Amino acid sequence: MFVEQFDFVLSLYICLLILNVLALVFLMGASKWLLKVVVIPNRFLGMLILLFSFVGVYSLRNSLTDCMIAVVFGLFGFILKRLSLPIVPIILGMVLGGIMEVKLRTSLPRIDSLIDFINRPVAAVLFALIVFSLVMFVYSLWKKRT
Repeated sequence: MFVEQFDFVLSLYICLLILNVLALVFLMGASKWLLKVVVIPNRFLGMLILLFSFVGVYSLRNSLTDCMIAVVFGLFGFILKRLSLPIVPIILGMVLGGIMEVKLRTSLPRIDSLIDFINRPVAAVLFALIVFSLVMFVYSLWKKRT
């Protein structure tokens, strides 16, 4: 690309440089007003975030069902927070789950048995690490109860 379309690459880099300069100028000028967000009480800021979240969820398909699903997942997150369980792995699972499902469906016709998933060294090491971390997690939970 650098050889065949050098003018495009050069204009792309110039645009990125101009964008960075404009962002720097904007942030230097607007930082005083942006810092005022910190003094807003958390209850008002939380309600605004909640309001904008529901507006965004509703505006996707104009469906109250989507809002109810958002409420259910919000309650689920609240329960996880009260139980001191991590929320980040669940969010990662929700985001990456669809991608992983597509990749799994494309790889299924190419395998004969389940061992074919871990027949390469990198896949075997990753599989071993996953199994080890799950075993250690279950062991730590068992150790806390006894």
